[in-house]
This record gives sequence, structure tokens and C-alpha cells, in this order.
Amino acid sequence: MRTGTLLDTGMVYFDARLSEHYPTIELRIADVCLQAEDTVLVAALARALVETEARAAREGQPAPATRIELLRLAAWRASRSGLDDDLLNPMTGLPEQAATVASLLVDHCRDALDDAGDTDAVTEMLSALLARGNGAAFQRAAFRQSGRLADVVNSVVAATGSDRWVG
Repeated sequence: MRTGTLLDTGMVYFDARLSEHYPTIELRIADVCLQAEDTVLVAALARALVETEARAAREGQPAPATRIELLRLAAWRASRSGLDDDLLNPMTGLPEQAATVASLLVDHCRDALDDAGDTDAVTEMLSALLARGNGAAFQRAAFRQSGRLADVVNSVVAATGSDRWVG
């Protein structure tokens, strides 16, 4: 902030940070979800991951020594490929199918998911998401069909049950 470059602390972009206004952790690495179920899935996995790592910290377990460069590469790869291609396995740093990496996350957080009663719902929602594709895949398919960005927006609006966007 002292650099004078940022207007306020809201412009400090971390992948995760404590909220200044609520007793929560803000995660800024996931995209906006097209379907409500996908949002619930992201929230449940995020909560389980935070709980899993908080438990590990309380038990005195050291955080994994992962290089920031690998984390940046993994985030870039995820933003570029989404669930349609390989992601980086956080344990090996090597590419693997998105479904495999997502399953590793569920396995890593299983105790927290079980304790919250979320395991079955998360497993079902993740399977459904992997089978149908996410919002980005939906939008790319809509663009391939017409080649018009306005049609992509209209298809998203229709998919969310909103009134037609006029653009």
C-alpha cells in the first residue's frame, strides 16, 4: 500500500486471504460458476481444504514446502485448461488428468468432508461436473456453434434462467 500504486487493500490480490469485513477466508482462484451446484461444490471443497490444513497446523504438521513458482504454474495451467485438460498434481508437480487431480483433493480433505457430512454430495457434484463440463466448456461450445460472443452471453443467460440479454 505504501507504494501508492494500489487504491485500497481490496486491490491486494492473493489467492487466499482473511476478509477485512467478515470472519471468513476469501479464495480468489476459482472462476464464476455457471451452475449453482458447481458453486456449492467449490465452497464445500474450499471449506474442507481450509479445515484440513487448519487441523494439520493445530497438530504441528509443517506445511508442504511447495515452491511458489510451481503454485503459479499450477494456477496458470488450471486457468488455461480448466477441467478439459491436464492439471498439475500438487504432490508431484507433473501433469495428470483433471479428474485424477480433483479426486486427490477430495481424498486429501476426506476427514473434513466426512465431519461436515459433505462427502457424498461432493462426490456426486464432482462426478456430474466432470461428466458435463464446467461453465468455460459450455461457453467455448456456444462460441464454436455460432462464432458470436453475443450468442455466448445469451446462452449463458438462458442457462441460468435469467431474462435474455440484449447486446
